[in-house]
Amino acid sequence: MWIFLVEDEKQLANNLKRGLEEEGHVVEVMHDGEEAELQGLVNDYDLVILDWRLPNRDGKQILEHWRDEDRTFPVLMLTALGDLDHKVSGLDAGADDYMGKPFSFEELLARVRALGRRSSEMHNDEAVSVGPIELDSRKHRVKVCEIERSLRPKEFILLELLLSEPETVFSKTQLAERVWGSAYHVSDNTIEATISTLRQKLAESFEECGKAFLDDHSQVIETIRGAGYRLNNELMNENE
Repeated sequence: MWIFLVEDEKQLANNLKRGLEEEGHVVEVMHDGEEAELQGLVNDYDLVILDWRLPNRDGKQILEHWRDEDRTFPVLMLTALGDLDHKVSGLDAGADDYMGKPFSFEELLARVRALGRRSSEMHNDEAVSVGPIELDSRKHRVKVCEIERSLRPKEFILLELLLSEPETVFSKTQLAERVWGSAYHVSDNTIEATISTLRQKLAESFEECGKAFLDDHSQVIETIRGAGYRLNNELMNENE
């Protein structure tokens, strides 16, 4: 899942990020309440882990604003304030679950898995297809012309993003945040290399299943000069 972790205790945030990433999730971390509030208004996360006490804006206020703006992603609220009144207040603000500090990482993982299942049951968009490409995020499976293909984890997440929003042009910063979880810990070279290998694999898959395709495999994923990258939706449908 694409998880947004909002926690001002930096050591705790780093530990949670590391543990969640080891479980295969993409984790974006922010420490400031006001900045986190804005991020939640523009990104459609799979899950948000939100601390109650934050600099510049508390978690309850942030959550209330998100819900007022129809942000429906699941929210797991964390707080050192463990009394019943605070729990009720957090749930009334729109939290889907609540954990008091301190907590075990194993329990957090269990709550994350439960919220992930609940989110999947509420949405029937685990599988997406464009042209002859089919991707099932729940089963972590990609097929091209009904033939299953192998992708590395970041290639899979990148393709999932491009397929789910085929008309959208994504900048390198947006790709860094959505695929790697941070624009600060991934280089342009890494992004370009991942795009290049994904292009090559898609082009080879088209050739293997007998589809006429352009000689220049770079056109499978278009480079929009000065803007970013997008899936060549027109080309995909031509080869359907």
